[in-house]
Amino acid sequence: MSNRRYAAGVLVLLGAAALPAQATNGYFMHGYGTASKAMGGVGYALPQDSLTVASNPAGLTLVGDRYDLGVDWFTPRRSSEIQGNTSIATLLSGRSANGEYDGNSIKNFYIPGFGYSRQISQRFSAGIAMYGNGGLNTDYSNNPFAAFQLSGTPRNAGVNLEQLFIAPSVAFRITDRQSIGVSVDVAYQMFKAYGLQAFALKGFPSAQLSLVGPFSVAPDNVTDKGYARSWGVGYRIGYLAEPIDGLTIGGSWQPKIHMQRFRQYEGLFAGHGSFDVPANFGGGIAYRWRKTIVVSADVQRIIYSSVASVGDSLQPFVDGVKLGADGGPGFGWRNMTVYKFGAGYRPWKPLELMAGYSYGKQPVPQDQTLFNVLAPGVITRHYTAGASLSLGRGYEANVYYMRAPESRVYGQGSIPNNGLLPPGSFGGGEANIRLKEQAIGASLAVRF
Repeated sequence: MSNRRYAAGVLVLLGAAALPAQATNGYFMHGYGTASKAMGGVGYALPQDSLTVASNPAGLTLVGDRYDLGVDWFTPRRSSEIQGNTSIATLLSGRSANGEYDGNSIKNFYIPGFGYSRQISQRFSAGIAMYGNGGLNTDYSNNPFAAFQLSGTPRNAGVNLEQLFIAPSVAFRITDRQSIGVSVDVAYQMFKAYGLQAFALKGFPSAQLSLVGPFSVAPDNVTDKGYARSWGVGYRIGYLAEPIDGLTIGGSWQPKIHMQRFRQYEGLFAGHGSFDVPANFGGGIAYRWRKTIVVSADVQRIIYSSVASVGDSLQPFVDGVKLGADGGPGFGWRNMTVYKFGAGYRPWKPLELMAGYSYGKQPVPQDQTLFNVLAPGVITRHYTAGASLSLGRGYEANVYYMRAPESRVYGQGSIPNNGLLPPGSFGGGEANIRLKEQAIGASLAVRF
């Protein structure tokens, strides 16, 4: 089979695969490519494989001719707690919202990734990568919002967001020590929500009384509509330079990608179902000494506030702005800055040992934890390790391990308590959220 047919076959298989995950820097992956993930996610200035295009497409000029195919086994553990809540809704429903909630009915995720790069000429390189940007996933068998639901039998509650990127890319050496690159990012995403009937009320305390409500501009399109899908096209531009031997600096920028709206959930997300990919950018530096030791550091900035459904707070809902409206409520996420550090050591030529660490202040404010019971993307630290082994004849095996210790956010003014009835009041108290993660990944590279 020719190289082109092999690559096309892998792309088809990966395109058919699901990419669910509870991603780690908010809902961005901590790194792209096994070697990057083993070194804390660094990649702006240290291209190591063909998935470099997910961080800096200019890195294609340094990775050579290769395929990379890998898979991650990802195990997030997410949970929440509601304390001190009392409302008319809970009194009428006969249920209490207070208690501990386990969001791990789905525990294991398998995330594939693929990349291909080719040096076309001395100055020109091209490639393509397919990877998951990340996602949000919770599945509560005991619905945390059941106490606010006045009719019907509560069912599981949760959300699932999956994002897939296909990134054909080119890079060009503008001088012997400087490169620029660009990726065309074709983005595909899927989303579903279920068990959120408490936020789809057409009236309160009941549809017959209609004292207040509905809570949404499209109350029939808030929850339990199956998977909604959308597409978008954006780009990433990157720069890479080697000012002196062994030292590289680089950076990239990806503006916000405007996605088609989730029409099935136009009553849930602000902007009538809008859910764009947030802008992100960053830079890094790396130094390699005698092909034995390499160290690298990156800074990444993710602009979650550029996406209304993610960055808008819950306050508009409390003030009477309906779910799904322009300027409506969202998850209240702050922008996130992530600092990444990685190192590699080659004790003998075929083997490289790697380790890394990253830190980023989590994006969920203490007064925004109620909705984020569904999306507790609050990890702050990642510890990573891995190895790369040359198998000869152009083959290379890579493995990594990532551990993200538990991070908690304790609610402070998180459950509305302004008046007697929703949406101004859901009875007060606090929602607390927790998340911890582990991942193991492996990949095979073929150099040609």
